[in-house]
Order: sequence, then structure tokens, then C-alpha cells
Amino acid sequence: MTIKYYDWTAHHAYAEPQKMAIVDLHTGRKLTYAALDERSARLADWLQKQGIVKGERIGMLVRNCPEFMELQFACGKIGAVALPVNWRLTVPELEYIFKDSTPQVLAYDTRFRETALELKGRCAIAHLLEIDLDNPSNDYEQALAASSPSPVVEPLTLDDAAMIMYTSGTTGRPKGAMITHGMNFINCVNCSPHARITAQTVQLVVLPLFHTGGLNCYVNPVIHASGRIVIMR
Repeated sequence: MTIKYYDWTAHHAYAEPQKMAIVDLHTGRKLTYAALDERSARLADWLQKQGIVKGERIGMLVRNCPEFMELQFACGKIGAVALPVNWRLTVPELEYIFKDSTPQVLAYDTRFRETALELKGRCAIAHLLEIDLDNPSNDYEQALAASSPSPVVEPLTLDDAAMIMYTSGTTGRPKGAMITHGMNFINCVNCSPHARITAQTVQLVVLPLFHTGGLNCYVNPVIHASGRIVIMR
């Protein structure tokens, strides 16, 4: 079986499929690495069916939840670029970011529905995908159920963009920081020894995943090492 070096969920699903990957304290849901990889693959297939190709951005207006990680890894499988945004921002602030980054899809938490609908019109976002963390039959779950676990995996390099994270804009307009697959990998290599992250690590996620401190300093290194993420919000 050939697995792309940047597809961490596929690697862990192949090596340790029944190992626990994510526990969501809000809903009580638990995802093994096999489940995380399959759900990410189905989401990747759904994105491709919406016409998403390598390099296009996927907006993420989502609170801490397993779906956040699924979106990130789904983007990685097909070469799309994850675009998490601070859900505390106002519509005009988010409008600036989305007009600057031009996402084709916006996945959003149901509590931000009015904001998402407003942004769709203002920013010409082609597709919306609603996530309702308290409704197992939400649009997001229906999209996964109707999709294939075998998307067309896009060949990537370490220099390809994996994510764009916008700065806070304290000295002007927010700026989009381009984070490559290589940067993610090296970050995991550098963080793991200092934070003593191993395959036995259990990480309680308390920082927002839209911020690099929550996602790239702790969560991604734990997933890379095949540890366990416990999500609270």
C-alpha cells in the first residue's frame, strides 16, 4: 500500500487502525485513526465533487471539534488549503479575510449560520457546509454519507501550502501566513521532544484550533505521533 508522506491519518489508519485518535468531551464521540481517516477521505471526495482542486481554499468557521481535524486532513488529501478563521470576529472583519483569500467552500458551525449566510453573499463563496454538533443528521454528516472514501489523492510536495492562518491585525489589516506541508512536518519534529510528545501522549485541547498555538504547537504534533486528542469547548 502506497501512502503519501504528508497523509498522517492514512499512515496511522494503516499501522494502528483501532488506536484512539480523538475524544470529544462535548458529545462523547470517539474516533479511531481508521474512522478519522475514512471520514477525512469522504469529506475530501465531497469537496472534489463540488469542483475543489489543488490550491483552492476551504474556509473553516468552526469551534473546537473532531470535524475541524477532518477538514484539515481532507484538504491535505486533495491539495486544498485549509483556512481556519477566528469565530469571534465580526462579519466585516471576516469579510476582509475571505475577500483576500477567496475560499470556494465555507464549513461553519450552526451557531454561526447567520454570519455564514451573510459572508456567502458578500464574498461570493460558492458552497456552504453546515456542522451541527448536536444533530447527528446535519448537512456535514449527510455529505460524508453520500461520498466515497476513495477521493483522487493529489500529489504534493513539502513546499505546497497546507493552511493559511491570518494574523490578528494589531498593526493594520490581518495578513495571511502561508503554512506549507513541510513547515507542519518540521514543526512536529521540533515540538515533540520539548513537549515530550510520544505515541502514548493524551492531549487535552483547551486553546482554539483556529490559532497556531492550539493547532500547530500541540494538536498536530500529537496526531503526527499517533497520540490521542481530547477536545473540549
